[in-house]
This record gives sequence, C-alpha cells and structure tokens, in this order.
Amino acid sequence: MNERPKRVHRNGRSKPTLRARARDRPPAGTAGVRRFLGLDLAWSPRNPSGVAALDERGAVIDARADLGDDAAIVAWVRSHLASTTILGIDMPTIVPNDTGIRPCERELARDFRAFHAAPHPANRRRFPDGGRARAILDALAADGVAERLDVPPQSAGRYAFEVFPHPAHVRLFALPAIFRYKKKSRPWPLVLAEWSRYRAALETLAAADPPLALGDAVPLVALERGYKRFDDLLDAVTCAYVASFLWRWGTAAPHTRIYGDLATGYIAIPDRPATIVKAPNGEGPAYE
Repeated sequence: MNERPKRVHRNGRSKPTLRARARDRPPAGTAGVRRFLGLDLAWSPRNPSGVAALDERGAVIDARADLGDDAAIVAWVRSHLASTTILGIDMPTIVPNDTGIRPCERELARDFRAFHAAPHPANRRRFPDGGRARAILDALAADGVAERLDVPPQSAGRYAFEVFPHPAHVRLFALPAIFRYKKKSRPWPLVLAEWSRYRAALETLAAADPPLALGDAVPLVALERGYKRFDDLLDAVTCAYVASFLWRWGTAAPHTRIYGDLATGYIAIPDRPATIVKAPNGEGPAYE
C-alpha cells in the first residue's frame, strides 16, 4: 500500500490526459482481435492499482500493479483496445445514491453474506464525484466503451462491467467461503496460504471455457513485503477473466447474474461454476 507507483511516462514526456487522442487509438490490424481487461482500482489515486489484459486465447499478456492516477489507467486501457474489448472493473461505476447502500449491493449481500462476500456500501459520501471508475469510463466513452447489461454471447464491441471478485470466486470455483487472502490483521502464514490457494484455483481455469493461462505473468509465490501488489495482481486477473466469461456466455441466465440496473448501479458476476473441459480420456472435473 505504501509502494510508490512507477512512472508510466519516460524521456520527459508529459502526463497523458483523459481525452481521446489519435495516438491512443488501437493500431491498424486489430479488426477481429479480442482483449479482456481487468481493473482492480484503488479507491484513491495516491495508491497503485492492479491491471491485467488477456488475449483471445485467455493468455495473460500484461499484468501490473503500479498504475497511479486515472490518466495512467486510461492510457493503459487505450494501449490494449481492440475491435472487441471487454472491461471488468472492481469498483462501483454507477453511484446515484447520496447515502446508504445501493440496491444491487443489498441484493448481492443477501445472497453472499453467508460466504463472507458481501460488498462495501457505495454512496456519494464516499464517491462525491461518482468515483474513479466513473471518471475512467467517461473518458473511454470517446473510444466507444460503454456499459451494457443485455449483451448476447460473443458479441463484438467495447463493453465495460462492474464486477466483484469475491462472489465471482464463490460461483466459479463452487467455494463454501471466500479466499481469505486480504491481509488485514490476519497472520502472514494464513494470508500466504490463501493467496497460493487463490492462484492455484486460477490455474485450473486453463482447462475451462473460456480458458485462462497465467503463464509467468503472476509470480508463483507472494512476498510479505509489498504484499498488496501480489493481492492486486490476482484480483486484476480475476476481473479480466470475468470479462472474458461475460463475453463468452453473455449477460443472461443461467450463466450470469446481474444485480441491479444502469439507473441505480449494478454488479455482474458469473452465476455457475466454470465449465471445465474434460480431458480426451474422460478424466478430470467437468462442470456443465
């Protein structure tokens, strides 16, 4: 949490602005290319955020946890934009309520409190200007990125969704409770064991539909010093994977559950275990 984010721009170049510019447009030849992006946003730009990008095969092609202000995050997203780009954002994107809790959070908490996966309340006291996610999406609107809750499977376009890793893990991996990898006041051996269990669960998605291939983008072992970076990396990868799941299966039941709506705020989560492809010999798990 106390690590200073690395500088994004070198050679004395000026900081990026939130306005779309020609050089931020995806390069020629990206027609038909798909990218799935995950943003694990820190609540304050003073703290670094985690980001991850998957290609159409589910391979992690970029993952980092050192981006600071909104302009740096917008620039990173634009560097990965393709003709079809789906964003999963772990932060409230629509916060119209002045106080209290959004209806989507109340509804999700009712279903997931027993799993310890209830969300924190979002309101205008916490997000006076609508929050970082809103500012980032407003900037990306110039690039054709929009929030939609009625997306059919495998639809072309550029869409963004508010997502939430904890309930996504519960559903994707059929967990009895969340991974307890958040450091808080927990002893380090427990945190490390839970982080490792979380990473191992993501590895199993290599055989899923859609697939996820971590490769060497995420370290095999987390370190206690600077642990927040390791936490953010896995959450960013989860957000990107959920984005790929929403693209593959769409936003309707039985695959996806949308809590809330575009007027009062929403959260999109997978609503069933990941579909694991059986090995040719028929061995191994298969979730249908």
